[in-house]
Amino acid sequence: MKLYSLFVAVILISTDAPYAFAAPLTEREELTLSLSQLSQIEASLHRAQQSARTGINERYYFDYPRIHSDITTLRNGIENYLSPIRAQPRDTATLVGQYREEKTTP
Repeated sequence: MKLYSLFVAVILISTDAPYAFAAPLTEREELTLSLSQLSQIEASLHRAQQSARTGINERYYFDYPRIHSDITTLRNGIENYLSPIRAQPRDTATLVGQYREEKTTP
């Protein structure tokens, strides 16, 4: 029984070894991954926008242009950091963060 337990332990450790010794991602790799994820989020938002219900009776709606603008701001900031044009990238635009709007009736 002890031999079986030892065998199982060796198998579990050896199959998990590549993950245990994998190097952590560098900052550049993490930021590149973030750019990819932003593209996926933007594609998902485009699909959501196309299938959104926009009716007269809807009081609130999701402000898609505003979130697309914020994603563009994030993407530009990351891209400027990864390949700077000058010593310190300067972007003073702030994210809005509020995407729920109330419809006004004329």
